[in-house]
Amino acid sequence: MKYLLSLTALIVASSCSLFAQSQGQQQIDSIQREVLQVLNTVRNDPQSFIPAIERYRTHVRSFTKSVKALDAAVKEIKAQLKKERPLPLLNMQGALQSAAEDHASDITSHDVMGHIGSDGSDPLKRVNTYGQINSLGEAITYGHNTPELIIASFLVDEGTPDRGHRKNLLNPTYTLVGIAIGTHSTYGRACVIVLGAPL
Repeated sequence: MKYLLSLTALIVASSCSLFAQSQGQQQIDSIQREVLQVLNTVRNDPQSFIPAIERYRTHVRSFTKSVKALDAAVKEIKAQLKKERPLPLLNMQGALQSAAEDHASDITSHDVMGHIGSDGSDPLKRVNTYGQINSLGEAITYGHNTPELIIASFLVDEGTPDRGHRKNLLNPTYTLVGIAIGTHSTYGRACVIVLGAPL
């Protein structure tokens, strides 16, 4: 009887653990979909995202490394969004999605910072594991918890002198995307976006 009770408790505990994992995965999937929705809103109607840029500025102004760099980047992206024409919407693509998930998992497991994986892989190598793509770009951000802040951080891009993340998200040749969420032990939520053009 004691064995049966122990076995029942183990099954219940395992079921609860699996349910919690399922709930967690559903939350991540939901965030990924929302990030894609926000990104496509920006690409479809660039000017409509200007208020979100201002909200981002207010949010990060108190802890940014340089208020001057932040304000300069905000001014740039607002001017660009005002004149930006609508861009093609992005569609999820398997190889890009798998590559994004691999890197997000690597961030979670090994606290990776940047585009080079713990195994030495770069974005192209990760994508080529699953398929071929014509051209690609990868964007990664850390520490932003909402889809709006994630996309705004990429577009403002105050910490990247060449504005590489901004250029990738607003690149008209990219029509395919993979989006994945990970967690860095120091910097919190990480979002990996891999964009590409079809062959």
